[in-house]
Amino acid sequence: MQELEKKAYKYAIKNAYLHDGKADLGAVIGKIKALAPDIEIKEAIEYAKAAVEKVNSMQFDEIKAEYERFEREEGFELKPVEKEDKLPELPWAEQQEVVTRFAPNPNGLMHLGSARAAILSHEYAKRYNGKFLLRFDDTDPKVKTPIPDAERLFKRDLKWLKCDVYKTYFASDRLNIYEEYMRKLIEMGRAYVCVCDPEEWRTRIKAQKACPCRNLSPKEHMERFERMVRHEFKEGEAVLRIKTLLSHKDPSVRDWWIAKIVDEPMHPRVSSTQHVWPSYNFASAIDDHLLGVTLIIRGQEHQQNETKQMFLYSYFGWEYPHTIYTGRVMLEGAVLSTSKIREGIEKGIYIGWDDPRLGTIAALRRRGFQAETIRKVILDIGIKPSDTTIEWNTLAAINREFIINRSERVSVIEEPFKLIVEYAPAKQVKTDFGTIQLNEGLQDFIVEKKHIENKLNAIVRLRNAYNVKIKKITALQAFAEYVGDEKREPIIPWITEPVEIEIMMPDAKKIKRVTDKRILRKKVDETCYIDNLGFVRIDNVTETKVEAWFAHR
Repeated sequence: MQELEKKAYKYAIKNAYLHDGKADLGAVIGKIKALAPDIEIKEAIEYAKAAVEKVNSMQFDEIKAEYERFEREEGFELKPVEKEDKLPELPWAEQQEVVTRFAPNPNGLMHLGSARAAILSHEYAKRYNGKFLLRFDDTDPKVKTPIPDAERLFKRDLKWLKCDVYKTYFASDRLNIYEEYMRKLIEMGRAYVCVCDPEEWRTRIKAQKACPCRNLSPKEHMERFERMVRHEFKEGEAVLRIKTLLSHKDPSVRDWWIAKIVDEPMHPRVSSTQHVWPSYNFASAIDDHLLGVTLIIRGQEHQQNETKQMFLYSYFGWEYPHTIYTGRVMLEGAVLSTSKIREGIEKGIYIGWDDPRLGTIAALRRRGFQAETIRKVILDIGIKPSDTTIEWNTLAAINREFIINRSERVSVIEEPFKLIVEYAPAKQVKTDFGTIQLNEGLQDFIVEKKHIENKLNAIVRLRNAYNVKIKKITALQAFAEYVGDEKREPIIPWITEPVEIEIMMPDAKKIKRVTDKRILRKKVDETCYIDNLGFVRIDNVTETKVEAWFAHR
């Protein structure tokens, strides 16, 4: 028997012993995935399924004997194999302070893909005792306008992800600085204000030819630029461009735009009289230098940005930051596109940025995924340049390890049915929420109707309590009598004092069940394991009801 087979069997024994002789497949899969992080999920399922089938075919006395043997001989501390660090060292960090930045556009909340840059940037800054900056790239006042309360929401997500921000900046607060450097470029003869028809300019640039504006004097361009600032030029009539190589193989690099005019800017931090707005490439490049950024971690799709910005850096005589390019991170079946999410919210398709169908950090957190899970997934992927799609099974397997030991088991009833037991002994019984006292004589239980309706004259075991024989079944309730305590099957979950639990599912549909009222002691953000469903996170608790969000099986 292979080592992983042994560990799967051992954990299945432990799980079954603690749960009335029945091992849970999902729990065993999660343990295997934690013990062997690089194993394919299909292989983990095969190991777990074989172990669970074997253990669940055993009598409880056999399971107990195996549990006691493992506990006596070697204990149940199952540790995963240590994985090598996937973040390479920075050889230059001995000569330079490591200053990283996370520069989101605050037109939407952080999602799993954008969280990669934040987590990796913070991890490098932390490793080398450097600084991690938060810089909001909010210089699009027309299309990608900031969402309300963006700073608080982003900082909430970053704090939850254990990313400590050294200092926060808004690009929109620095427009005067950008204008200062625009003027410097014009004075140096490195930038020009183009008033040509956009289509005519594109035709010339494709032919590697200069437009008539390019060779005018710096004085003339400075006059044009001041007219842009005074809004004498209107939107689309003038664009400030940096001079690059007209012969560059990439047409988009040729004389890329630095600033444009916006007639009616809509921005929560900037006056509507501000009409000159910088491009992303210009504002970002200027700030990376002025804020002392020495390491940029960005997606492969942004490699062209470095090519463009190098012209700017060379004109000012600056040293470009070290860069690491990564592939994109996607989440199986989840929407990560900020524009699509925003459109869906506006149309009422999604309930908000934390809709369970989305891959935002807010949605994952509300469903019960832990910050440690997100960090582990991202750090395990590391800085590899290829795209990665994360499967829900993988995310769930990792998350399960973090929550399984602190998630109480909870029985819920889909179709409540009253069961009255006669001749019941007084007994203290361990339940999901602690020990309760069962009555002597008559004892009422709430059980699942399907577990009783076809069991007339059958003997069933009420979980952790005793065995009863079903004597009578009516439309509203059933009657049974106590017949002993020896362990047997079938085992039926039950509650005595029901309250409603409403669960938000991954498809944004809600299901309603009943559970024991002791669940009202739970606090928001606690996780529970619901039989035959999976893990849920407590979202809200009132005096009579609990609302929860489904996490995973």
